[in-house]
Parts: sequence; structure tokens; C-alpha cells
Amino acid sequence: MNYHLFVVDEISLKCHIEYGFVGTGNSNNNFNIGLWKDIARLQINDKIIFYVQKTKKFYGFFKVSSLPFYDNSHYLQPNILPFLGDNNVTLQYRALISPDIIFPNGVDEFNLIDILPNNVTDILWSILYRKLKGGRGCSPLFKNEFNIIYNIVSNINNNTPLLGNNYSFSNSQIITSINTSPYAGQGVNPNIKAMILTGQYIESHLHSLLIQNFPNLIFNNIQWLGNEVYSGAGMQAIDILSVDTNNIFNIIEVKKDEIPPQTTSQVFKYIQWLQNRFQNFNAGSFQPIVIGYKISGIKKKQLRYQEFINFNSFSNVLALRYFEYEINNGNIIFKEIDYNNNWQIINQVII
Repeated sequence: MNYHLFVVDEISLKCHIEYGFVGTGNSNNNFNIGLWKDIARLQINDKIIFYVQKTKKFYGFFKVSSLPFYDNSHYLQPNILPFLGDNNVTLQYRALISPDIIFPNGVDEFNLIDILPNNVTDILWSILYRKLKGGRGCSPLFKNEFNIIYNIVSNINNNTPLLGNNYSFSNSQIITSINTSPYAGQGVNPNIKAMILTGQYIESHLHSLLIQNFPNLIFNNIQWLGNEVYSGAGMQAIDILSVDTNNIFNIIEVKKDEIPPQTTSQVFKYIQWLQNRFQNFNAGSFQPIVIGYKISGIKKKQLRYQEFINFNSFSNVLALRYFEYEINNGNIIFKEIDYNNNWQIINQVII
């Protein structure tokens, strides 16, 4: 189960609720893999929270009812829909949603974020980092963050959700509606694999490919997954972060090319942040994973081997797992490599 925060304005929120979809995008009609990979992580029954910029309130709660799709027809937008102030954003990257537990009133941002809780682990770091970095319309939330928001929204609504199946948005409230406006856009599923096979791809294509396909070689028994997870005000984001059913965090760093030197130093910073952020987890709760293009050359393998071994000796977490990928005969092949045993292949999956 994943949890997502969508940043909207009052006009777009009304469309989202009435027509039953969420979306992200920009003012450019060309396909943008960076925007697509954010929404590609959505799975059916995931939970949705909306943040309205003008009123600075959080509203909920909805659930995802379809896999993500790309709709360049701009249905609902015969004229470009005003979105997030003066930006003309067309919201091409979408998924359908349905009501889950709907409350009329949203919670004010000040009450939710600026009034600090007694416990530092209850601070909504994901939202704070999103605001510091800005510009992201669809962000992942951790389960505990979603629960905090849910409980506060429920309390300010006297624990009384709205009844009915159809809703709208008016005067800064979600309201019941008798009208139905089923979504009728022209959605397609972008073929990320085909894009990679052309050779003209970036790391975001690999992120999206992995998130959409969930190869069991890498993702096993996943109960939560986020991409580009902010891990500090001044740090880069974790490429892919998942939590499995054993409550192990899988910290996944993806490189388009061969793994460069000091990649493990970057991963270690992410681990340190997670250890501070989730203090009730022990060292065995963190599984570092590095994925890169197949390394060629004995010298480079020796250097990476030594780096991996050094990392395992000082990191005090689970031993690093290393995966290589290559493109061969129209296939993208991911292999887990045993760097301790002459770089033998442990297992592989073909996408």
C-alpha cells in the first residue's frame, strides 16, 4: 500500500473530484519521463491526499482505481486548465481515483506542520522537504505520515465522513453532489522498455521500468514503495525506496552507466538519514542495493569489489546487494551479482 500527496489548486481539485482522476504534468506537450516516473508508482487501492496551494489545506481521502496512464488528449481541458498559479499545466500523466473516506473540511498547513509534535519522529518530513525543494506535484508519503494526517483531518471533522458516491469542491470544502462525470479520456500506457531499447534514455527511464515491472529479483514482498524520496534538506533523493513485509528498508541507487566510485558513500548517507528518521529500526532493517550497467574490465571490477567490501565493513547494516543490467537482443536483463565469488551471477530476470 502506497500513499501519495498531490499538489493542486481549487480549480483542478474540483475537476479531480468530479471526474475521478489525479494527474501531474507541465506546460510542455512532449512526453517527460521525469514526470511519468512519479505517477508510475501508483498502484490500485493506494491512498491519495490533496494539498490545495491557495488555501494551504490538506484534504482527503481518495484511493487509486486504475493503473497510471498518459492522456495527451487533454480531456477536461479544451482550454489549458489553470493550475498552480500562473503556470499552464496540462496534467497528461494520470490515474483514476474513487472516494475512500471523504471529509468535508481540510486541515490547515500551519496546524499540521508548523505546530511541532512532541516526538521528532512525528514531524511530517516528507512534506517539509517537498516544500523546501518545491516543484513536485506528486510526492510519496510514508505510512505513519499518512496516518498522522488522517487522524487530524478526521478529528477536525468530528470523525464524521460524508456519505454518498459523488463529490465536488466548493467554498474550500468537499461537498456531496448528485452529478456524475465519468472520466472519458484517451489513456495509453507509455512503452518505457521500447524507449530504453532505442538507446536514448536516462536514469529516470530505468526507475520507471523497475517501478512498473516490480521484478521479484529486486522487489520481493513489497508493502510500500516511493521514488525520489527526499532524505534531507540539502541532499539528493533516494532513487527508489521500498519497505518489505519484514519491515526492511530497501535503499536502491540506480545508475544508467557502470557504477562510479563513491556510490556507496552516497548510499550510506541515505542509510544514516533513515536510521535517524526511523529510530525504532535496528541495523538489520536496512538493505542497500546498487544497480548499474554491466561492468567491463578486471581493473574496474577490482575497484568496485574493494569499495563494496569496505562499505560492508563499516556500514553496520545488511551487506550490499549489487545488480547489473544489460541490453541484449531486444531484452533488458537484470542480474544479481555475487561480487564476493568472482562476480558470479546469482539470478536474473528479463524484462
